[in-house]
Amino acid sequence: MKKIILTILLNICFSFVVFSQSNNKKAQAFFDQALNKFSAQEYSEAIQLCDKSLKLDANFVEPYLLKAEIAANRKEYKEEINYLNSVLNLKPDNDMILFGLGDAYFELEDYKKSIENYNKLLKLDRADQKYRDKAVKNIEIARFRINAMEHPLDIKPKNLGINVNTIYNDYFPSLSANGNILVYTIEVPQTSQNPLLPKTQEDIYITYRRDGAQWQQARSIGAVINTTNNEGAPFISSDGRILLFTSCTCPDGLIKCCDIYYSYIKNGEWTFPKPLPSPINTNYWESQPAFSADNSVLYFVSNRPGGYGGKDIWYCRLIGDGVWSEAINAGPEVNTEGDESSPLLHADGKTLYFASDFHTGMGGQDLFVSYLQDDGTWGKAINLGYPINTKNNETRLAVSVLGNSAVIASDREDNKLLDLYEITLPENIRPKRTLYVAGIVRDRKTSNPIISEYEVVDLSQKKIIQKGKTPKDFVNLTLFLPEGKDYALNVTADGYFMNSVNFSLKNIPDSVSKKYIEIDMDKPVSGSIITLKNVFFDTDKYEIKPQSYYELDKLVTFLSENKSIKIEIGGHTDNQGTDIHNKELSENRALAILKYLESKKISSNRLKAKGYGSSKPCADNSTEEGRQKNRRTEIKIIE
Repeated sequence: MKKIILTILLNICFSFVVFSQSNNKKAQAFFDQALNKFSAQEYSEAIQLCDKSLKLDANFVEPYLLKAEIAANRKEYKEEINYLNSVLNLKPDNDMILFGLGDAYFELEDYKKSIENYNKLLKLDRADQKYRDKAVKNIEIARFRINAMEHPLDIKPKNLGINVNTIYNDYFPSLSANGNILVYTIEVPQTSQNPLLPKTQEDIYITYRRDGAQWQQARSIGAVINTTNNEGAPFISSDGRILLFTSCTCPDGLIKCCDIYYSYIKNGEWTFPKPLPSPINTNYWESQPAFSADNSVLYFVSNRPGGYGGKDIWYCRLIGDGVWSEAINAGPEVNTEGDESSPLLHADGKTLYFASDFHTGMGGQDLFVSYLQDDGTWGKAINLGYPINTKNNETRLAVSVLGNSAVIASDREDNKLLDLYEITLPENIRPKRTLYVAGIVRDRKTSNPIISEYEVVDLSQKKIIQKGKTPKDFVNLTLFLPEGKDYALNVTADGYFMNSVNFSLKNIPDSVSKKYIEIDMDKPVSGSIITLKNVFFDTDKYEIKPQSYYELDKLVTFLSENKSIKIEIGGHTDNQGTDIHNKELSENRALAILKYLESKKISSNRLKAKGYGSSKPCADNSTEEGRQKNRRTEIKIIE
């Protein structure tokens, strides 16, 4: 809360009379000397001179004001209030002093008395409008804080301990999706002897754990990343393979020197970092990056023109190989005339956490959440509440994929420096529960992982929600998907027949956080067979359901790119019903798919449809699960 008394004193210093000078020349002389001592930050001497002035003239207002300002600088707010009340006794109903009293009680967290003094100011007919506007805003904040403290969240922040926290500032945490990798910033003493550099610098540290066990001893992320300049605000991608961070390389501390860099794991080591291209990095200040779960959207903070205040949250979309869209402002519900920072888009893709020093909060920087609206904009910022937020500073929130826990940086518990804390998120501010879907795309014959491209389709919305490439790793598929839906996963790879799976994340027990998927790929040779797992028909019917078109179009693309290949479309049923009926139904379904492919300009000479009925089961027909597997459509390369 900015103090008003200093403004009064500045007016005095520039010889503008706010109240009155003393008629006692010695009293005035002592006060003039006190002002000089105040300007030199010799506060004890200034107070002594003010006392001498007041001893000679007890009705002299300005010495009380100076003592009040010194008390505020020392955070001795009770003393400040005593001095301001002395002024108020001499100058009743003064708008500046009432505002100053409101501020002082605010700093003491005595919000009821703070509101009382602001309301006295608002009742004055002659009160300056600027004080009125500030009083109205501060009353709103005070009432919010009273309500928040009377209804605290049931959480107990847990300090992460000496393996993570240091005697320095520890902040900007980021978690991998599995919760076993933590990267963060430490403000350490400057090791360089360059006198132009500040006394401290920011470095990035990393620590590991196994499935919720204790964090290991943190260590520097390495000389490839950390230098004698500032490297901080790290973000680790969901799969733990990519590191984003901010580097500020200029020794003179110019704010425009900060840009966003990336590095990735190669052969177990971080690669030499490179800056992200324009329009992410500009001639302005860019920092605090955060990817979406699939690394296709990048949120960050910048003071570039076109925003709503000092520093705003922006985002860019990946639109090509290394090519990003123009930066888009996160909008007026998130950004303000103040500073917003520390964006984190949860893996559900619809929950944005961030920090702000302007939205109504508990003080300093507070943490907020905003939810994606149906029109694609971000909704009204919601304060995460007390005691997640305190009168001190809370910075980036690192939320687990499940959404039930988080790591925050805070200088709470009378800590003068920032530490990292783990908290349990209350239900009302949790993101939608998101599950970790891991797996492997591999060659069926060799079982070796292969490089492939994949797309995840939300079957209820019939649209792609994630896409990407798999590296040649033994767990090369990493997805983070909201529970409660059915999904299709379509995979293509050079030199391989397309393949797909469908899976459900409905009715997943709370104890389950991960699903594992294996996708075997075949080379397109004669006799190769794949099952179209995302082609659907209603019971006992052969009209293709609309949610099947996505996978059928993938088949069209495969056939268009491999013009010499001929296929058989095989329809299969379970053993329910007569053999004649099942054979007819399966043949009609196969023919329906053949006609769809023909409508997409695939020559009929390359297509053959055959109904097998229930004659070739792939599973036990005595169970519903087995019968479901038997109701399938297969594609067989016949030439």
